[in-house]
Amino acid sequence: MTPNQEIQIQVHTDSDGMIHLDIPTDLIDQDLQLKVSFATPKPKSPQDEELQEILANAKPTSNLAEYAGKLNLTEDPLTFQENIRSEW
Repeated sequence: MTPNQEIQIQVHTDSDGMIHLDIPTDLIDQDLQLKVSFATPKPKSPQDEELQEILANAKPTSNLAEYAGKLNLTEDPLTFQENIRSEW
């Protein structure tokens, strides 16, 4: 085990607000200095939930490379582009 090691765990407080930690180490019969900090999870905003719903219902991405070289053009691309631009 390295001299400074960080362990991250997720716990749930019991009915009296206490947290009980059982942290296994490979160190036997040694004194350790332990630092404990905690953070509460950020509540989900309505936008987060809406984004998750959009992502869940999104179509899978397409592989456009499979269409490369498969277009049958009826006219020269530059001529087509000039005709389209002249319509504006």
